[in-house]
Amino acid sequence: MYRRKPAVAGSFYPSNPEKLGKMIDAYLQDAKAAPVKGGVVGLVSPHAGYIYSGPVAAVSFVQLLGSGVTLAIILAPPHRARFNGASVLPEGIYETPLGDVPIDGGIGAVLRQARYFGAIKEAHEMEHSLEVQVPFLQKVLVELSIVPVIVGSTDIAVCGKVAEGIRDALAGEARKFVVVISTDLSHYYSYGAAQAMDNRFIEALKSFDAQEVKSVIDSGAAEACGEGPVLAGMILCKMLGATKTEILKYANSGDTAGGRDQVVGYLSAALVK
Repeated sequence: MYRRKPAVAGSFYPSNPEKLGKMIDAYLQDAKAAPVKGGVVGLVSPHAGYIYSGPVAAVSFVQLLGSGVTLAIILAPPHRARFNGASVLPEGIYETPLGDVPIDGGIGAVLRQARYFGAIKEAHEMEHSLEVQVPFLQKVLVELSIVPVIVGSTDIAVCGKVAEGIRDALAGEARKFVVVISTDLSHYYSYGAAQAMDNRFIEALKSFDAQEVKSVIDSGAAEACGEGPVLAGMILCKMLGATKTEILKYANSGDTAGGRDQVVGYLSAALVK
């Protein structure tokens, strides 16, 4: 059986299970997020080191406490691989310091055969953007299996086909599930410039129109390193019944654990029915 080993434990987050659990618990305790109105179909979460983006990510994941969700489809961007379409881990175990998480083999097998999908394990093995979502999910959900998907394309048509493939694979799914969309926003601008760029992305995301998001990124007015997951995730969540975006929290590394001369933007949001 394939086992995906932690790649960034000890760097992006603590490798010690007790320290990691306490860190996430503290972030969740501080999140103090009012539950969103309506059902959560998808969540947007950042993927930097926890000291930088953990306080923002927690505001998304706290929405899942008591939700009954047992399955998470995680859409994340590649930082070390380049490919068109999407790569799914179709089966096995996803390890974190908090324990083993089963990869859903049924959905994985369907996606592996879907158009625009492949199973490129090398794309997953060192990828932090998906890995950092899993410990948060382990802390907020009583039971969990995952579908790990790395979206390698930012072509909106391809992202739409990726969304269709996931929707079809979920047809008839009886378990309660959530879509997790992994992205950071602008990178290495001054504090004020980053806020301005990230606000433009947020306004596009609030429109609940994937083409609007694509346009604002293509124009250079905003940035999102998880552009592909955002586009595919928005289209997928709309297919699954979501009707709007609720912005939960925005901050950048200048607010959390860094200087303000070159910052990275982080966002938590919910796509809801």
